[in-house]
Amino acid sequence: MNYKNYDMFNEAKSKCRDCYVGKTYNKVVLSDGNTTDPKVLICGECPGADEISQGKPFVGKAGKLLRSTLNKYGFRKTNSLITNTIPCRPEGNKFPKEDDLVKTCVEKWLMQEIELTSPQYVLLIGSTPLKYVLKLNGGITANRGKWFYLFSEPEDDATMYMPTYHPSYVLRKMYMAEGKQILESFEKDIENVAITAGIK
Repeated sequence: MNYKNYDMFNEAKSKCRDCYVGKTYNKVVLSDGNTTDPKVLICGECPGADEISQGKPFVGKAGKLLRSTLNKYGFRKTNSLITNTIPCRPEGNKFPKEDDLVKTCVEKWLMQEIELTSPQYVLLIGSTPLKYVLKLNGGITANRGKWFYLFSEPEDDATMYMPTYHPSYVLRKMYMAEGKQILESFEKDIENVAITAGIK
């Protein structure tokens, strides 16, 4: 379905209960930020318990790391929009294994949102949006920090995509030998997007 404006899209999205994921919590977590003309759209995996409780993406422990890093490099609600690959919390907090279900949801909501808001850049947080948006299965470590297009021969104004680590992964690795390097790479990727988008 094509929506005339973002408000119509948001209303339809908030009422979606088309699969078992949406019916589990009976609540859709809507995107947070500039819904009119964001320079950057930030896309994570899916809401968790904190996100369901507060009704916003990335507000838990991992979300606080992401938001503080975004803020450090000039991201604000006025220039960016935070969303997720799927807008509902999966049962048991486990991302659905049914590829067809996820692909349908992504086409129905995330890709429509990207089309409606027309961001110049998209920051993909973790391997899930890497798989379902860019359709890459090579893993986040091999692909993070690189720019991608959805099409092999993009137009001049085509949206550019960069994957980076998920903040929950950064937190898990924080006190391990490679933790410092992972954190630095995570911050470097976000800084790169900020510089390229002209918001730093």
